[in-house]
Amino acid sequence: MRQIETVAAAVALSALTACHSVGPPGVVRDRFDYGEAISRSWKDQMLLNLVKLRYADAPVFLDVSSVISQYALQAQLSATGSFPSGGLVGSGATVGATGQWADRPIVTFQPLSGAQFTRSLLTSIPPSAVMDLVQAGWPVDITFRVAVRSVNGIQAGSRNRLIGQAEDPRFGQVLADLRRLQQSGGISVRVEKKGKDETTLLVLSRPIGAEETQARSSILEILGLDAETREFKLSFGALPESNKEIALLTRSMLEILADLSFDVEVPPEHERDGRAGQPLPPEIQKRTGFHISSGKDRPSDTFAAVHYEGYWFWIDDRDFSSKRAMSFMLVLTALAETGTPIPPPAVTISTGQ
Repeated sequence: MRQIETVAAAVALSALTACHSVGPPGVVRDRFDYGEAISRSWKDQMLLNLVKLRYADAPVFLDVSSVISQYALQAQLSATGSFPSGGLVGSGATVGATGQWADRPIVTFQPLSGAQFTRSLLTSIPPSAVMDLVQAGWPVDITFRVAVRSVNGIQAGSRNRLIGQAEDPRFGQVLADLRRLQQSGGISVRVEKKGKDETTLLVLSRPIGAEETQARSSILEILGLDAETREFKLSFGALPESNKEIALLTRSMLEILADLSFDVEVPPEHERDGRAGQPLPPEIQKRTGFHISSGKDRPSDTFAAVHYEGYWFWIDDRDFSSKRAMSFMLVLTALAETGTPIPPPAVTISTGQ
């Protein structure tokens, strides 16, 4: 009988330990597991839409609006024994334990569609939002090359098949000079509020170093700005109203996606049969530091990978420039959303206790 009690106690202790592990430790595990899964699906969805645009296919965005994970743990312990008088012969004992474990996650998807979301794709990104990214530490040359179509009439160039145009050489020089000033802390943003009106000012500080001084002078000359002014009004448009204003003609999110879709490496047979359109003219081709590879087999070391039209398309995990560009695209997508905000994914865990 003593042995039966010992075994029963051990089984009961095991069941209690299992029940205890469902609670707080599950929060740590599930929070990061679901977070990683949502992050990877977000990257893959963006990659798939870039590939689809390269093939003139309509992009589709699906948001994870909620995640509910329910856990259930049931255990049952039984012990029986029979002992004849005297306990000398015919003694017997049985110990039984049953358990059941269930994990029932519920994931809710919400398609991003309708007039508000369409407007967010077609509406140009506000110049102030572009400068917020620069202020947050994103390289100004990369930010402008992706999100800006022109600065004070200096064209950035476009790979759009309908309005494709070559980049003005002066645009690259302005970006290089702005980057030099950014690295020395010579660029900042100031916001002025007068009642309900809000004005964003781009500050080009007067640097001390010779290289930074040359860069600032070059920017002022190319953009036609007043050399005695430090703070310039930031506005949206093709041309400024005065020499104390910097006019940014920014791109819409759909325009940005369509432009970057030309960095997709199209399989040769798809290019030959016209499935992905004709190659771009050499004069409007440009290098962006972004590249999406393709092949029949999926490689093992990828940052993001999707399957489309019988081929795998991916971003190599060792391609830091492309990884950074993809992360930048995800941030821009959030900035472009001007409709009713969708609640962020919520993870609800029920332990059944």
